[in-house]
Amino acid sequence: MKLTKLANAELCQEKVVAGLLSCHIDYEIKSGKGQIDYTGPKFSAGMWHQVLSFFRWTHKEMDSESQVRLYVNIKLGRWGAWAFPQEARTGMSAREIATPEAPEQAVARFASWGSEPSGDWLYFATVHHHCSASAFQSGTDEANERNQDGLHLTVGRMDAERHDLHARFYLNGNCFAPDLSRFWPLDPVLAEQVPATLHDELARFQMGEKVVVDFPDAWRKNVIEVLAQGHHADRHQLGIPLQRWPDDDWPNPRRLDQPVWIRTGHAVREIAERGGASSLTDEDFVVALQSLAEDPAASLIVEACLKHQVTPEELLGEVQSYESGF
Repeated sequence: MKLTKLANAELCQEKVVAGLLSCHIDYEIKSGKGQIDYTGPKFSAGMWHQVLSFFRWTHKEMDSESQVRLYVNIKLGRWGAWAFPQEARTGMSAREIATPEAPEQAVARFASWGSEPSGDWLYFATVHHHCSASAFQSGTDEANERNQDGLHLTVGRMDAERHDLHARFYLNGNCFAPDLSRFWPLDPVLAEQVPATLHDELARFQMGEKVVVDFPDAWRKNVIEVLAQGHHADRHQLGIPLQRWPDDDWPNPRRLDQPVWIRTGHAVREIAERGGASSLTDEDFVVALQSLAEDPAASLIVEACLKHQVTPEELLGEVQSYESGF
């Protein structure tokens, strides 16, 4: 695994001579080299397909993302997956519910891994999906993951016959690009026929296969509908009046009573779906959003369009009519 992001990009040096001088020097690290060699257990195909089947279920039935934690047991030489209590119908976000695990729930979790309750299981990976959008690491994902050592996976295109994956590995805040063939059990005969440099791509291809299997019923029960009011009281809603939108292309006004994080998720998913149909990439939208956010005039125009419920095309037409005197 190759190092891609450094945790610390600055160092400093200080020197003080009492009564004479004090010196402070800041160093900025431009680059660094590092490698991780993962030699631990690999996922079982059965466990992985349980995770993806659960993701497809939450996407279809709950219209939202979901997440699963992965634990590794070095002594037993295997991984285990578990979906802890989390919110349902969250759109493009996945949120666990902070609630203590009851003893009987813990027993059921370990039993699903074929193990007695034990401290030998290390929480060392996360997996979540992006509904029908492609797999990528969002800014929220990065903020949540950089301080969690281990592998982090995002699965995309949950409504497709083959899903796509994005992977990263964090250790002490440093980010590495993982070779998923170290975690996925490639067939030895097939692996010998494919150059080692392509093993990561082969693993990702196989991990994206749609294989329908059953998953623990406890996972279904752990996807819980929670009232947004009160539970996320710190999330501010946009101050847009509940009025009729000018045409059917605008969002349903009934959605405006939802928290902004839910509405943002719906917007991201719609952009991804409509962008895919027009061959636009996620990078195209990130660049466009950054441009809008950094341009004061563009931000002002977007705010005015939202406030007065008009499209940019309608606004442009009005300005042009005004300039031409008609």
